[in-house]
Amino acid sequence: MRTLVWLFALAACGSPRPGGAPAGGDAARSDGAGGAGDAAPQGTYVFDPAVTKVVVEIDYETGEAPYTGTVVGFGDTFDLTVNNLDRLFASKKALTVPRTLAAMEDVGVISDEELTTTDILALAAAHRQQHDTADTKTYYVIFVSGHYADANGPNSQVLGVEVGMTGIVAIFKDVIKTTEGGAVPNISRYVEQSTLTHELAHGIGLVDNGVPMVADHKDAPHGAHCTNSHCIMYWANEGTSGAVSFATQNITGGNTILFDAACLADVDAKN
Repeated sequence: MRTLVWLFALAACGSPRPGGAPAGGDAARSDGAGGAGDAAPQGTYVFDPAVTKVVVEIDYETGEAPYTGTVVGFGDTFDLTVNNLDRLFASKKALTVPRTLAAMEDVGVISDEELTTTDILALAAAHRQQHDTADTKTYYVIFVSGHYADANGPNSQVLGVEVGMTGIVAIFKDVIKTTEGGAVPNISRYVEQSTLTHELAHGIGLVDNGVPMVADHKDAPHGAHCTNSHCIMYWANEGTSGAVSFATQNITGGNTILFDAACLADVDAKN
């Protein structure tokens, strides 16, 4: 087990984005609102034909691990994310996504319960092991306790953030846990996986955040989000109440692909 060590502080990656208020969780991402977070995507561009492999690295704070394992009526917990990533790449990339805690890493206790963009970048700098190569695009995900914090303070509705097209994602387990219970069994697992899918999709470049649109479906007031409320990229589907509603609709409807036709058309044009 590695222990978190704060070696340095990084400048903030960007200012809060429209998608983070009041219910959203993409506050650190480049959504066209200005700031240093609007820099070009870092590293290998994932739709380059030379990129044949996509690797998702997952770490977690002690006691804040993602849900894993097979559940009756649900399947393997990570099937949802893997199937949706595979669809985004039209099954043309070899995907490596850890499904068990043994394939992930416990990074120890993180004392800070109000994590800013700077804090998330520092966590990645301290613990990330996988990096882009000529044929491989990598993404880093860390599951943490506490809440995302911006200039307005901590936000108890933010499920996850992707930091400015860096491929760095933080999932806030305390917020995920608030979606437990209710009439739908295992709904918090679905919310967690749909949040992970949403944030990774932002890192990949949806919606009009690196991947051009075939037809206009960008919800401009909310940044890089889809106008379709039935798509995982709709802005309200990343907040707690919206995520629960979205999860309930998709679980009861048996839907496994969370993107709408417009988002899929965009990536199909790149594949």
